[in-house]
Amino acid sequence: MTFEQLEDLFYALKINANPSGFHGFLCGRLSCGAAEMQDLVGASTKWLALAEEQTEPAETALEEFYESSLSNLQDLSFLFQPLLPDDELPLNERLVAIGDWCSNYISGLGDGMGTEFEVSIDGKEALEDIAAIGQISVDLESEDDGERDYTELVEYIRIAVQLIFADLHPELDTDEEPTIH
Repeated sequence: MTFEQLEDLFYALKINANPSGFHGFLCGRLSCGAAEMQDLVGASTKWLALAEEQTEPAETALEEFYESSLSNLQDLSFLFQPLLPDDELPLNERLVAIGDWCSNYISGLGDGMGTEFEVSIDGKEALEDIAAIGQISVDLESEDDGERDYTELVEYIRIAVQLIFADLHPELDTDEEPTIH
């Protein structure tokens, strides 16, 4: 499901939520380990502030979204991408979406793990960086530099999330563990 498809689903269900923020929360929650589909639906219902009449129509589409997101996180070829708006949107709007994605990723991790989890030193650094990115400012000096920085930031987040996921799921045992530069 793309950013626009999730945005359309939210619009159809009259849900006032940011697709990037929701994907960030979900990825954080999924990074915590195995979860029952009903637990994910419950956490999402709470996060999205869904009314009971909104939950049932959203359930199938959200379940497919959960499965797709988990599959992307588990992909050993590291193809995971945070769900962000297309590059046609102004840079400041995309930066706000990155901030929402990152802050909600940390929230999702906290929701799923509580205080009891361990990550490597690189994983800890990645978590701190993602938390800092969640506080991103949209003051831009140059659009050209901003576009390049945006691309690098998205790539960093992508690798950082995969590193954290690998730390929390040693059973996946990859030969090529992502590293943070």
